[in-house]
Amino acid sequence: MTQLTNQGVVIQMQDYSIHDGDGVRTTLFLAGCKLRCQWCANPESWTQQQKLVFYRHKCIGCMKCAQACPQKLMPCEMLRPNKKCMVCGACVHVCTQKALDLACTLKSVDDVMKKIERDALFFRYTGGGITFSGGEPFLQHNFIRALLVKLEELGIESWVETCGFFDFEAVKDILPKFSHIFLDIKHMDRQKHIHFTGCDNKIILDNAKKIYALGIPITIRIPTMVEVNLDDENLKNTAIFMQEHLPNADIELLPYHELGKAKYISLGMEDKFVAFTTPTQEQMNHGYEIFENHGIQIVEYR
Repeated sequence: MTQLTNQGVVIQMQDYSIHDGDGVRTTLFLAGCKLRCQWCANPESWTQQQKLVFYRHKCIGCMKCAQACPQKLMPCEMLRPNKKCMVCGACVHVCTQKALDLACTLKSVDDVMKKIERDALFFRYTGGGITFSGGEPFLQHNFIRALLVKLEELGIESWVETCGFFDFEAVKDILPKFSHIFLDIKHMDRQKHIHFTGCDNKIILDNAKKIYALGIPITIRIPTMVEVNLDDENLKNTAIFMQEHLPNADIELLPYHELGKAKYISLGMEDKFVAFTTPTQEQMNHGYEIFENHGIQIVEYR
């Protein structure tokens, strides 16, 4: 029996997004992911546990946070793993500079829908809608299922971005409700995929084929890093896989960036950050040529 959950753990809701599908969209980032991609730009999404975020550059040293903290922790101490921060949010509420915030907060379906309803006018005029993202959004499939009921009632279109690492049987009933699915293929080589993400790619590739068999429009996305997956062999193997199993799917290459570095710092996770090389435009064009030579259509939403 399918289930609905009235509450989910939300990282953020991003307004006026033009990179996550057609038209102007609201992107709902849901917490939780089983992959640990070394290039991840959203490390706060790895777990559904609420987290304190400290933006050091905004802090003016007023110490209101330390006065409000039940543990009397200083700002520089709050993110240290050996300190007993309760992540209660008391410091966030008194910070006038917005130097403190909470990531991964519990939201109800009504909370999310109130925000979406305010954006509905933009969806109608631009052909936009909602895009579920993460983390891996399908880890919260019961929450998504409940939201889709409300979205369908309002005639709002839904897309989803997934890393592909999820239980297909648990979500197969809601997959046809999406107008489009973005699915990441990080690497075709199993061992390299395990090395760079911590997980096998078999589930991801199998899920890509199962989604395609449902007739849902699908775009394969590859977050590209020179040292990881931009080599000709990997791109050709990906193109061959698509040619054989996803012949009408299109491809988008996403160049690596270091915008997530600030998040690692604000979460006290500097030791987890790994830098890679951003591809040049020439390297990106060469990558696209490989897919074009295999008859794969190129798209760019960024």
